Amino acid sequence: MLLYEELDKTILYQLSEIESNFKDLYSKKDAVHDLRVSIRRFFSYIVCLKKYLNIDPKILYSTRFFLKSSNKLRDTETLIEKINLLEPFEYDLKPLMEYLLNEHNQQKLNFQNMLNIYLPDFLLQTRNIIEQKTHHKEKYMNTTFKEALQKALYKQSKKIKKIEPQKNNLHKLRIEYKKYRYILEIFDKVYPESKALEAISKLKWLQDKLGYVQDLNTHISYLQSLKILSLSDTIDALIKTFKSILKQNRKNIILALSFFRFFQISWYHND
Repeated sequence: MLLYEELDKTILYQLSEIESNFKDLYSKKDAVHDLRVSIRRFFSYIVCLKKYLNIDPKILYSTRFFLKSSNKLRDTETLIEKINLLEPFEYDLKPLMEYLLNEHNQQKLNFQNMLNIYLPDFLLQTRNIIEQKTHHKEKYMNTTFKEALQKALYKQSKKIKKIEPQKNNLHKLRIEYKKYRYILEIFDKVYPESKALEAISKLKWLQDKLGYVQDLNTHISYLQSLKILSLSDTIDALIKTFKSILKQNRKNIILALSFFRFFQISWYHND
């Protein structure tokens, strides 16, 4: 399989996923999460395979902009989910939940309005680039898709192994492992003989744990920023609870990362 034949299919499919998730933004429970994942996958494909692509930098800028614009919305959603899991709690959480739900609704409206303005043009322009094949580089025309994916995996694995598994690096490691996983999933789909499913499963587990720790960090910072006098006792108690949960989870994930750093599962670039 030649590189551009398969890569173009992959990119066009991911653009369709972004568009589909955008249309479902208000009709599906996990629509914001699904949309963010589809955008981040697209971003990871472009970043990890950029040596093979003549891509306008504005495409990457726009993708980062979409993700950044949804950060607060996504953080509020996960905070609401975590608070729901704390019932019963020593304080009445209903007033805080009402405040957060109002914030969430406004954030979702703002996000959708922004997407309505910018996303259709982004999808149209990016599709045109792919369909017109202006992103192809002549010197890689005979490169196989497998070779390009293996080199991307190798480069990403080297990047990960240089990051120490410590407190201040957990979010960075999560992002880099996620890029590796997205490329590995393409590799497994196109070359199922690679038997990468076990590795993908372990990466998902790792990313869930890293994501949970990052969410707690973000929630604590957000709660500390709230200046609502009538809810101060509730907020202080919630921060204390989250800090306790964070401490134990962070300790466990750093221990797991010390084993993962040189990857108990195989790095697939040599297959």
